[in-house]
Amino acid sequence: MFGSAILDVVIGLISIFLFLSLIGTAINEWVSGILKMRAKNLEEGIRNILNDPDGKGLTRTFYEHPLVRSLTKGQGRPSYIPARVFALTLFDILASADPEKGSNTVNQIRKNLDKIQNQALKKNILIQLDEAGDNIQQARQNVEKWFDEGMDRISGWYKRKIQWITLGYALLISIFLNVDTIAVTNALYRDSTLRAGVVAVAQEMAKQPIGEPSMKRPEESLKTIKGELEKIKLPIGWPTLPKTEIPPEMTFFEWIVRICGWIITAFAVTLGAPFWFDLLNKFINIRSAGTKPKGSDEKETEGSP
Repeated sequence: MFGSAILDVVIGLISIFLFLSLIGTAINEWVSGILKMRAKNLEEGIRNILNDPDGKGLTRTFYEHPLVRSLTKGQGRPSYIPARVFALTLFDILASADPEKGSNTVNQIRKNLDKIQNQALKKNILIQLDEAGDNIQQARQNVEKWFDEGMDRISGWYKRKIQWITLGYALLISIFLNVDTIAVTNALYRDSTLRAGVVAVAQEMAKQPIGEPSMKRPEESLKTIKGELEKIKLPIGWPTLPKTEIPPEMTFFEWIVRICGWIITAFAVTLGAPFWFDLLNKFINIRSAGTKPKGSDEKETEGSP
């Protein structure tokens, strides 16, 4: 009985964290779109690869190239550039194709590299050319690989930046909705009816397609889960008291405990909805495996010799 209650409490907490993480995902997508964070992060990566910190040198020429401009509408910057487009654009900037001779060659690129004052960039490109010999196709593949490796580092920077931003608004969500993990845990453990209701909602949530593919439209999953959670009275949110009543004062220790509960919730939200959805399914499966169907003991007794 004790183990079953603990398992149900864990399932209840996971379902709440999943709901809050979906809210965080929706906010993250909205903020990223408004601030154009992906496009800015990509531009920062291009500047780093081209060793152009202020973006006024080769980076500007790169973004003004027709191949790059075709990736977006208007005057905006693209949020994604394929490695092949990067290599073709860079080679065309360094040595435009001769209409009479056809596509550019490794020797043409080498000659034009002497005009580049950026020694770090020049050395990086020469390394790619030397490894390819006189094969222009191999040189492009080397540059594409060089670009992908640079983008992997930039993606790591972006993820760390997003994690800090996510932690910030996750804490705001926790405070605004007053989701105190410690208080919720105590309420779920003490109230078997509430616990059963949350587990029932969690089982319905586990049936929803809330994995990675649906993260593109988190608002759809939010509506589904919100409707399920409204059926039960979770100990979250700020209580509304009549004007005639005075809200009870909290002691300093109670405030410390509540703040700790908010912080725990915020860190849980930063793990993301896919993480909590996968974990919820695992615990639901464990709970289902541990539940013996009614009447099984009777059947075994009747069939035994």
